[in-house]
Amino acid sequence: MNLRWSMGALAVALLCLVQLASAQESKRKVDAGGSVAPTAALERGRTVYVLSSCHFCHGIDLTGASMGAADLMHDPLVGADRNGNLIGSIVLAGLPNLQTAMPKFADLTKDQISDLSGYIHYLRQQGRYKELMATNLDGGDAKAGEAYFNGAGGCNKCHSTSNLASATRKYDASTLRSRFLRPGPFLPAENAAPSAGEQAHLRLLENYSATDVANALAYLEKLPLLR
Repeated sequence: MNLRWSMGALAVALLCLVQLASAQESKRKVDAGGSVAPTAALERGRTVYVLSSCHFCHGIDLTGASMGAADLMHDPLVGADRNGNLIGSIVLAGLPNLQTAMPKFADLTKDQISDLSGYIHYLRQQGRYKELMATNLDGGDAKAGEAYFNGAGGCNKCHSTSNLASATRKYDASTLRSRFLRPGPFLPAENAAPSAGEQAHLRLLENYSATDVANALAYLEKLPLLR
């Protein structure tokens, strides 16, 4: 009995240590500027974002938009930015004419602007994915989805409907939506640059409207029936 009790107590103690270590690890990965980024480049961007106090107005996950700040999660300018070409000009010059002025950060280097924009895009991709996964997308128009697939979305440039018809049979509605929004890995990895196709999907993810997604999914779900 004593041996069993000792072994049981040891197991409980080890479990407590594992839980404590896990809690400490989670605590280490989160600070006043949000969660530690998954790659060194993104962490550099997070450092610029936090040290420049961007998070005070825009939030640690872009959802702040306080004191008149732009909603970076949905701002079309951010969606159109490529490696800081649009974000950088605003950050460097500031927005002095707004009621709540944004200061200029003219001392930031080109590399810092690149890192900052990369981090903002990362936050936006994460946030838009979660948002669109949680949005009610019932009632999509398959005809409008076909037009988007072959037009504004540019999906037909890389995907054939015959291959997609086979793929859609494998997924339930939730999985299909997830794969449509983000077919690549959910988190970036060190030394693993996204492919050209994954980059294209990430740009689309930042700019989809809920209607775009609802219509495209209605079209994809109908594909197996059209064959």
